[in-house]
Amino acid sequence: MLSLDGPIVATEGRDKNPAPWSKGASGTLLWGDDLGLIRVALAMAVLFGHLPIISVPFMNAGLAVQAFFIVSGYYMSLVLSGKYRDVGLFYSNRFLRLAPSYLAVMALSAIAVFGFNASATASADTFALAFSNPMTALVMAFENLAVLGQEMLFWFTIGDQGQLVFDASGALPAPPDVTVAWQALLVPQSWSLSMEFMFYLIAPFLARLGWRTLAAIAAASMALRLAGHALPVEYGIWQGRLFPTVLFLFVFGMLAHRAAPFAAKLPKAVGFVTAAILLALIIGLPHLHIQPELSRWIMYVLIALGIPFVFNATKNIAIDRWIGDLSYPLYLTHLLVIGAVLTFNPPTPAWIAIGGSLALSVLILVLIEHPVDRWRQRRVEKVAHRVAAAPATA
Repeated sequence: MLSLDGPIVATEGRDKNPAPWSKGASGTLLWGDDLGLIRVALAMAVLFGHLPIISVPFMNAGLAVQAFFIVSGYYMSLVLSGKYRDVGLFYSNRFLRLAPSYLAVMALSAIAVFGFNASATASADTFALAFSNPMTALVMAFENLAVLGQEMLFWFTIGDQGQLVFDASGALPAPPDVTVAWQALLVPQSWSLSMEFMFYLIAPFLARLGWRTLAAIAAASMALRLAGHALPVEYGIWQGRLFPTVLFLFVFGMLAHRAAPFAAKLPKAVGFVTAAILLALIIGLPHLHIQPELSRWIMYVLIALGIPFVFNATKNIAIDRWIGDLSYPLYLTHLLVIGAVLTFNPPTPAWIAIGGSLALSVLILVLIEHPVDRWRQRRVEKVAHRVAAAPATA
């Protein structure tokens, strides 16, 4: 039974045209997101962190999650300063960015759990216990479908009558004695999507603020996080499973975007060197033997400082963009595949878990994400054309 010490939030795949081969009306390739190798390396860090049959010295999975919050903050500041003048369009397109693939993986996970009892984190009995209590059943049905608030399930266990029991000790699964509420999620790593949704709700308003105000918000969030050391709670869930204590990471990304004009003036070689350094840290951070809490803060700063330069260097590299597009489906699918591998124990299980996760991610990318993202792009273009035509028709 796996413990989710830090699933990833690799959700920022494409805020322009998703596919390198997709062309706009002019016949030219439409620009898309990048930081591809960085994003996939973070996603692989989570996969390796949740794969108990091998030990790969990548960055800690929990730190990889929080690194992605910084990346998300950068991208949201980018798109809100550009194509999303319509806040309603921003909200609906963010929902369309995350929901289709999530619902597809949730359906596959339901088949795996209830059809084959194949799961890395739960069993059919876990769901039977949770849904035996009407109130817990209502909460879990909402959380599985709506996602918002999933991070709070790490603060509760499920009692022997199916009731939710508040537990601030950071309890870990210990069947049959301890069942943590998040185990009754079909896609338990999606707690981080809840954090993303909450950030999206306030991102349009944060994007309008000056850097000093953003810095003050980040400082308040950091102070609240550090206050957890003095509180009678498990610091791990305090610093990782409360939106106010992780808000500063998103804000770090938004502040990093303010440095984009400076980064654009420098040679792209600076960005490539920065990308190589960040990749080396993601892959080899444990080898540096830095105290975990210190290494966490060092990485926060380095990732925030490095993103503008890496973005400037890689923004027109289609293959890097396509590779990065795998990060979100890889995040969603890896526990599903690991659960199947742990249940059926095939030969070379580690390779099957890694290869199966990548293969399923490619299928979701091609069959779901790219078609949906082309639709999202058309929605943006339609609004842009309507706005452009407004003066002529007035």
